[in-house]
Amino acid sequence: MTKKQILILTLVGISFLSNLSSLFAQSSEWSESKRKKGIQVLTRPFPGSNLDEFLGRTEVDASIAQVITLLTDPASCKNLYHQCKELTVLSGTEKKSVVYLRNGAPWPVNDRDLIMDRSFEQNDKTLATVMKIKRLDSNARPTPSGVTRMENFEGVWRIIPQTNGKLKIEYQAHFEPGGSVPQSVINLVLTDTPYESLLNLKTLVEEGKHKDAKFDWIKEPTKN
Repeated sequence: MTKKQILILTLVGISFLSNLSSLFAQSSEWSESKRKKGIQVLTRPFPGSNLDEFLGRTEVDASIAQVITLLTDPASCKNLYHQCKELTVLSGTEKKSVVYLRNGAPWPVNDRDLIMDRSFEQNDKTLATVMKIKRLDSNARPTPSGVTRMENFEGVWRIIPQTNGKLKIEYQAHFEPGGSVPQSVINLVLTDTPYESLLNLKTLVEEGKHKDAKFDWIKEPTKN
């Protein structure tokens, strides 16, 4: 075997191992962190980050429009999103907007805030609806004194009609908080954020909050 052939085989082998490593990194298994009151919370490693991403799941008996209204109503901020202190729409429409969010944190950790893009999409066939949220590099709203702006945040809420007439709700996200945050606080956030938010959502649905909400751009599943 010539030196050239050996070099080619070596390069092919390195490429194969690199691709294999990348494949494993992208297909990390979810690990269950919590299951309580009809809510499941999973976490898994996130490529290129020291912080895991989380996924919360539950089911609610509600309309898609009701859930969307609860997720977007600024007045629902403190009653729905875990540790939420402020949710303000800065610009845009019902389907796509720029939003300011501020979350509280346990002492002595600073509150976190961010400006994010928020958009909705609905599948015409399955009627599954998603709310995508992603950090924007924007100064449309200055960071208050004593608050740390998050370095990154990307998440999605999925509203998926089920054959039993209910909606499966999934909240998946990964974030980089910026600044210094103890690992113990990070661990709490990874489980408490999806769990408490979904628990609050279930409670608000059961209370009938925004039960009659409707959107002309949302199609609801037919009730049997």
